Amino acid sequence: MTVLTAPSFTDPWTDVELGTCLGVPLAIGGELTPETLLGAYRRGIFCQPRSDRDIIARNEATYAPDVRAGHIPVLPGPGNPYATLWWSPASRYAIPVREIRVSRSLRRQMREAGWTSTVNADFDAVIAGCRTDREPRWITDELVEALRALHTEGWIRTVEIWHGETLVGGLYGCAMSSVFTMDSAFHTMSGAAKTAIADLADRVAPSGVELLDAQVRTEYTVQMGSRAFPRDTYLDCLRRGAYEQGDMAMERRPAHLLGLPRRSR
Repeated sequence: MTVLTAPSFTDPWTDVELGTCLGVPLAIGGELTPETLLGAYRRGIFCQPRSDRDIIARNEATYAPDVRAGHIPVLPGPGNPYATLWWSPASRYAIPVREIRVSRSLRRQMREAGWTSTVNADFDAVIAGCRTDREPRWITDELVEALRALHTEGWIRTVEIWHGETLVGGLYGCAMSSVFTMDSAFHTMSGAAKTAIADLADRVAPSGVELLDAQVRTEYTVQMGSRAFPRDTYLDCLRRGAYEQGDMAMERRPAHLLGLPRRSR
């Protein structure tokens, strides 16, 4: 387990006075550096960068009044600050690791599909899968480089689902010792993204990770047990392990051998 704390790690969020995030971003702007991104993960903040000029203009039209009123702080950095929005919703959707729901149909699919799962086997392919056909694109080139640096340091992990030698699904996120923040997932075969989430839960459960952070409500994560937590409850859990990398099983294995003695339906 790796621990990075001051003074060996400089957290650019330390002196930032954040907004309340009641229906608006917690902050805007800043630089998408590895340090900024990891500091955000540790505070339960996620970013929404944009490169499309029309979307950036809409962001400015929407949030400029709140910025002028002092409700949204602007982080120092190059470029248009409205290109990067930072969020920490009042309700945070997350899956309690030991309460994950794996449907009978998904279990049957995992048994019959012959899939295998890996960890950190192909960062670039997982990121590419998560970017494909996603409009507006929020996984920008700048964000990818920051994620790559954190992946090299061990904070960002990928889970891959393989059909033979073909990647058919996966996810990536930040592995802290109490919360794994799932940033994005993809599939090219039905059920592969859900299998990646189930696999992740199975890999992190023995180390004591409590929540798989889905960040916001999505239908497929709700089907797997995601529910809304008050932000303070979520942050209390996050703080218990925000400065330690989460442990997880790293071996390649058949998806149908997941040891999921948790709730199923």
